[in-house]
Amino acid sequence: MSNNKKLKTLIDFLKEKKTSSLKVLDISKISIIADYFVIVSVPTQKNVESLDSDICDLMDKNGYELRNKEGVHSKWVLIDYNDIVIHLFDDEYKDFYNLDKLWADAKELDVENDI
Repeated sequence: MSNNKKLKTLIDFLKEKKTSSLKVLDISKISIIADYFVIVSVPTQKNVESLDSDICDLMDKNGYELRNKEGVHSKWVLIDYNDIVIHLFDDEYKDFYNLDKLWADAKELDVENDI
């Protein structure tokens, strides 16, 4: 079970949104990049752009500092909040890049029970 308030704030918000998929990978034991990858997909690039903006607004409102963001106005946006890296895809790009398989050694958290 994660005690990360930042992660809980983000996941609670994302569960309310109409995402095609939502996964949280605990990468803390296999990478120094971050503690968690949050992988989210939505149907279209327009949805990606909208959700990107909503996520950044939420995190800013809660006092979480954005470290970096890449891919703005594209089908894959990476949003880095130090210990949490959010990968926001349109459905087609998520299937193509298949980060779940690339990071198969990571522990997948149950978004309903582990966070």
